[in-house]
Amino acid sequence: MGLVADTIGARRGMAACLLVTTLPILGMMYVQDATGFIVCRGLIGISLASFVACQAWVSVMFSKPIVGLANATAGGWGNLGGGITNLAMPFVFLAVRDSFAPGDDDAAWRLCFWLPALLHFGTGLATLTGRDLPDGNVDELELSGAKQKSRSDVVLKVGFSNLNGWLLCVLYGMSFGVELTVTNEAATYFFEYHGLSVKLAGALASCFGLMRALSRASRAHPETAALTQRRP
Repeated sequence: MGLVADTIGARRGMAACLLVTTLPILGMMYVQDATGFIVCRGLIGISLASFVACQAWVSVMFSKPIVGLANATAGGWGNLGGGITNLAMPFVFLAVRDSFAPGDDDAAWRLCFWLPALLHFGTGLATLTGRDLPDGNVDELELSGAKQKSRSDVVLKVGFSNLNGWLLCVLYGMSFGVELTVTNEAATYFFEYHGLSVKLAGALASCFGLMRALSRASRAHPETAALTQRRP
């Protein structure tokens, strides 16, 4: 995604991630075995690169005094999506089951995948209507000479030779992997091991993601940062 962001712009990269993964989301409706499940989930995982694209896009759209807060808010609200999903999908499931698949939980859950698929597709199209940089889009700026065209080989060489990047890759992979596991399994844990209703299990599981609504942004707010720096 770093290569994509530097060459054609983070906006297009983000839109591509969302649009391309719409099909495997719909594919989850028809999965019948472990192989199909793993393939669809693996392809859906491509959409997680949209988080990186979002951070890169925000970084070039905001000025230095506020970019930290903007990045923290965007990143936190990206994680917030997991909480909203856990909170909202049980209600969507119950509505779908009562309306289209009475008594068939399996069919109802499968039909629910239409909602994230539509959100991916709609958000991807909406992203394409934005602009790459405050001054305009990458193609326009390169054509006018206001921006130098990035070379893919140079971007790859710099990226792969950056030790800090590899360290962050390992650390982020481990920490974000744990976060994804908790977000993914928490509702099932409360439902299966504590016998809670689907709605209550989803509500409790959502707390892990919902706290990101303010936690990241509050730490990055200029006043909070100033207080932190003044601590002995």
